[in-house]
Amino acid sequence: MKSAERYLGLILERSNVTVVELTHSSRGYALTAAGSLVSSLNFDDQELFMQPGAIQRERTFAQELSVFLRRITAGSKILSFGLNSRMVMMQTFPLDLELSPNEVEQHAQWELRQCFPNADPESYFITTQVLNSSEDSRIANAVIVAVRKPFVNFLSNVCTYLHVMLHIVDVDHFGAENALLLSNPELNEKKVVFVGVDEDSFDASILVNGTPYDIRTMERLSDTDIDALADFIRETAPDAVFFHGRMVNETIVSTVEQRSGIPVEIVDPFKRVLLPQSIKNFEEISNNKQRYAAAIGLALRTE
Repeated sequence: MKSAERYLGLILERSNVTVVELTHSSRGYALTAAGSLVSSLNFDDQELFMQPGAIQRERTFAQELSVFLRRITAGSKILSFGLNSRMVMMQTFPLDLELSPNEVEQHAQWELRQCFPNADPESYFITTQVLNSSEDSRIANAVIVAVRKPFVNFLSNVCTYLHVMLHIVDVDHFGAENALLLSNPELNEKKVVFVGVDEDSFDASILVNGTPYDIRTMERLSDTDIDALADFIRETAPDAVFFHGRMVNETIVSTVEQRSGIPVEIVDPFKRVLLPQSIKNFEEISNNKQRYAAAIGLALRTE
């Protein structure tokens, strides 16, 4: 790496925005700015971004971000956004590996319509990723991720107002997986269940030797509503279970550990990312490290 460069990751959850700026250099990664703000917009309400008033929404959020980024002294010109399962359609499905790219696209559009019967595939950005496959099988486990084009346009226009580059738009949980594996390289030789906690859902993925194998989203009505998650963990029989997210708490962790019978840890995304004591909001960041995992994982990505 020739010179240090800064990357900014932002996680959107309802009206909450979690921000991390990392400096990449030959010496590794260092946190240069971080914090959270509450926006006047509810990003989970995707219908809002289909309604008139797009320019005002873009200017409002751009102004909120501009003020906040100055306050935490973030100066990156490269922004990436992580979206939760309310903002994206994320669905696993069996994929025939012998399909042509055009046939894969048509299959993905069909999967989209199964979740949203009235959806117009042309109004979504749709990507398909193979999660796992066996050498002797023509069928792979794949995941489709679909994001409404008006919302991506909203994010792009906000970046234009801020005079920065929109780098990546991805699922927040995928970003957190990057942070988990950076912090815990030993997990590249294990089976892990990694769980993100949102206000009303769990995103639970299986990583086998550092590679995504499966992902599920499960409804969560309360901190003790973990039956489906505990069953998923028991059936998976992982070597370890890790949690991340703004809504993680000890009640959830202890309940999952007790019912699944598997040791549970809360991820520390700063094991291999320098967290200087001189940074603004040091105590708040240090006491809530797990909420920054997804943003750190996004800010780690250079392509």
